Amino acid sequence: MKVTSILFVGAAAITAVAAELKINIYEGPRECDESNKVKVGNKVGIHYTGTIDESSKNGILGQQFDSSRDRNIILDVTVGFGDLIDGWDIGLIGICKGAKAILVIPPEMGYGSSGVGDGDIIPGGATLKFDVEVVSVTEPPPQLNLFNELDIDQDDVLTPEEIHVHFRKENPNAEMPPDLMEKEDKNKDGVVSREEFGGPRMPWDICLEMLHGNSKSTEITVLKLTVLWLCQRPRNLELEGYNDDKGNEEL
Repeated sequence: MKVTSILFVGAAAITAVAAELKINIYEGPRECDESNKVKVGNKVGIHYTGTIDESSKNGILGQQFDSSRDRNIILDVTVGFGDLIDGWDIGLIGICKGAKAILVIPPEMGYGSSGVGDGDIIPGGATLKFDVEVVSVTEPPPQLNLFNELDIDQDDVLTPEEIHVHFRKENPNAEMPPDLMEKEDKNKDGVVSREEFGGPRMPWDICLEMLHGNSKSTEITVLKLTVLWLCQRPRNLELEGYNDDKGNEEL
């Protein structure tokens, strides 16, 4: 059975309710640097074994339904964007690289009343137990400094022509949003200065979710370009721990 059919099927359609998710770190570090701690947007390498928990009202108690360890293949997942069952999306947050933990996931945070495989693999209403090991934690890509990318002549202002380049990535004939200059050009001098471009208008984790969450498509669309315009604004790079070199990396 493919791993995706266990952890990913229907994940976005299941919403966590007032059910108890149990997390027990039984081996490895409980405290670690932020860079080694699972956060929203991280790509995480996981080994896991999934069984029907002993407390489950449905299913054969203790029965194993899937294991990456049996295949000896580490599962790479992106956490917090709704691509996983809620029990994983929530339960993995805060666990350190190298730690092993037991996640006991109620049906409301797993596969609800429908189960998996018409109930043959995981019955509806089953409480699940995952024995997980966080093998690797990779930070999400740093924020691109869009101003630097568009300011071709490096004069610290963006002309309408320079801004238009961004929106023509999808289509050479694409038009710039009609009210963009009116909103961005605060002093009405016909260009957008670095100060007017300002800071990010949305938290970076929300930007990442809008760009990547629930979508496997890498196609550039008008919506994605607009999100990038709103998100890829220079932050306080010193506070964020980025430098100019990182700011020029692509998403």
